[in-house]
Amino acid sequence: MARPKRKTVDYFPHFCEHKKTMFILENKYGNNGYAFWFKLLEMLGISDNHYLRLRNPEEQEFLAAKTNLDWYTCSEILDLLARLGSIDEELWQEKIVWCQKFVDNIADVYKKRQTETPGKPEFPERKLDQAEVSGAETPQSKVNKSKVNKSKVN
Repeated sequence: MARPKRKTVDYFPHFCEHKKTMFILENKYGNNGYAFWFKLLEMLGISDNHYLRLRNPEEQEFLAAKTNLDWYTCSEILDLLARLGSIDEELWQEKIVWCQKFVDNIADVYKKRQTETPGKPEFPERKLDQAEVSGAETPQSKVNKSKVNKSKVN
């Protein structure tokens, strides 16, 4: 039996030139913002399928401990990253961290492994928007067959 293909990485590219996200993080949080971003990327790298679920206090405290910040500051930075588009804003509303650019930057690893690059996670337990919930225009019953009374004429 073959061993399962890994969905984690041991390294990721650390680019020397940074863009607006890093400038804003460093300006607002100093070295803590810089360190938070790269420690977050490290955690994404070692997490199966490269996303973090931060729904329960234990997971939140682990991220806080890993980044040497309190959870309030971590959450504030993650909110900012979502607004800037650095992490997926829709998933972050569900306390899930997903960074498409990170996954794109490590796609070559998965090519070499000859396996599919992990995609954006989807969770069935996510709440549906009101627009996605069926409304009054949707029929409540489905009719496969109907009987029609035939009348006989004498």
